[in-house]
Amino acid sequence: MKFIFNKKPIFKSRIIITIILSIVIIITDIYSNYFIKFRYYINNKISPIYFILNKPFSIYRNTLDYFIKNDILQKKNKDLNNKILQQQIKLYNLQKIKYDNDNLRNILQLPILKEKKNILAEIIPVYFPINKDIIFINKGLKNNIKPGTIVLNNQGIVGQVISSKNRSSQVLLICNKNFFLPVQIKNSDIKFIISGNGCTKNLKSEFISTDINLHKGDMLVTSGLDEQYPIGYPVGTITNIFFDKKKNFNTVYVKPFLQIEKIKYLVLLINLE
Repeated sequence: MKFIFNKKPIFKSRIIITIILSIVIIITDIYSNYFIKFRYYINNKISPIYFILNKPFSIYRNTLDYFIKNDILQKKNKDLNNKILQQQIKLYNLQKIKYDNDNLRNILQLPILKEKKNILAEIIPVYFPINKDIIFINKGLKNNIKPGTIVLNNQGIVGQVISSKNRSSQVLLICNKNFFLPVQIKNSDIKFIISGNGCTKNLKSEFISTDINLHKGDMLVTSGLDEQYPIGYPVGTITNIFFDKKKNFNTVYVKPFLQIEKIKYLVLLINLE
């Protein structure tokens, strides 16, 4: 009974057969292209299966690479944006410095600075001003600045100091409705007085005789009649001449040379009396 159910001889036979077949296949593969073609055939048939099985891993790998690259790009973009912002701030500061230097250079070249004692002042910024026709400057009683001190810049007449503290002063701008200034047509003897009309409007002069020969574009300068403002300093140009039929007089409107929104540095003419 043992010999009947004994499988060892059969197992040995299988091993021998397998070895023989392997040797035959190896020899056939060396000296023949049959198995090469067979392998190509098998690979060709199972390649779709391999592709399908490999697809999820490929999708996972590509998705992971996408997020990694996207994260790297976002960090690089953030760094570049920070660098651009820093460069823009530097450029703005350089432009601001250049503008301030040009402004100071123009003021310091004023001929009147050689004729009268003066001092340079800077505006104190007020972000929510109550009165838009009054400004504050960083010079005061300590610098011999008193009410009545004349204020100007390279563009024209700015106004007049109305009150002073130890280190600061208030300046009434030329556009204030309580401001009056004697002027004349440049290179002419025609003289009259102009007044402020609000800082959003042009200066004006009322009750001018129709016999006075005025034209749009005429340049106005200080006449010096008040003996306060320097003679011949620029004020503005005539933009409109309106005839009032009821009063039988002309009203002249003048655009000042002063650009209030661009004021920063000022010159104060100190009265030594």
